[in-house]
Amino acid sequence: MKLIRTFLTATVLVAGIGSAAAQDLVLAVNEGVTYQDGGPASERYKPLLQLLSKELKQNVRVQSVDKYATLEKGLAEGKYDLAFIHPAHVGLLAVKKDGYEGLATAKGYTNYHAHVMVKQDSPLKSMQDLRGKKIGVPSIESITTTMFTAALKELGFQQPERAYTATRYQDAVPFMIENGFVDAGVTGSAKVAKGWVDKGGRILAETKPIPIKQFVVSKKLSESDREKLRTLLLDLSNNDAGRAALAKINMTGFVPWNDAVMSEATARLGL
Repeated sequence: MKLIRTFLTATVLVAGIGSAAAQDLVLAVNEGVTYQDGGPASERYKPLLQLLSKELKQNVRVQSVDKYATLEKGLAEGKYDLAFIHPAHVGLLAVKKDGYEGLATAKGYTNYHAHVMVKQDSPLKSMQDLRGKKIGVPSIESITTTMFTAALKELGFQQPERAYTATRYQDAVPFMIENGFVDAGVTGSAKVAKGWVDKGGRILAETKPIPIKQFVVSKKLSESDREKLRTLLLDLSNNDAGRAALAKINMTGFVPWNDAVMSEATARLGL
């Protein structure tokens, strides 16, 4: 009997732990496929999770989702309660189709461009001249490549992806241009673009800007809780605890979601 009671107690305890875990809210995080960030998300996001949990009076845990396809599927299925998403097209699609509300965009990332780089002596003068040329791009699914593809389609290019040579990291694109593997290359990194110009290269063109690094929340959460989250995010840079949480994830703060800007971006990307 003692053995049975022990077994039953352990079973109830495990069930209780499982039930408690099931009540956690999940913050999905994707920080892009073409940049490398140091340290596990569980550590870097801990201060922010504590602030979110306190505000919502419910434990929030982070789930790092590296693959865009996995993130898109999870959002479509409503698996995530909140999400901080680097690739704008994934976040915008979630807001348009998957029952999420846009709360905020990271400061410093509201004017994100794709820069088209060529050698200084390249005969190419405009994006129209890219027809029939080999083009180096970051990961095909990256927001940088997505923006560039949308820009080419606006110019009437048919299946522009067929001209692409992709590399995982943005800072590898200049190497492809320098060594003649491609006629032009694309980066979303202002640092990479500046480095290219500083070395004597030329920026052929830039795409229209789109805000990236978006914070969205499922509409399954109450309107009151969604508003609490919005207020918390926008106020992070105004208090010590918030600034400390932002520093851990290498952010400086958030600005309000702009419906007009985001709707225009959604249409431009063909989502």
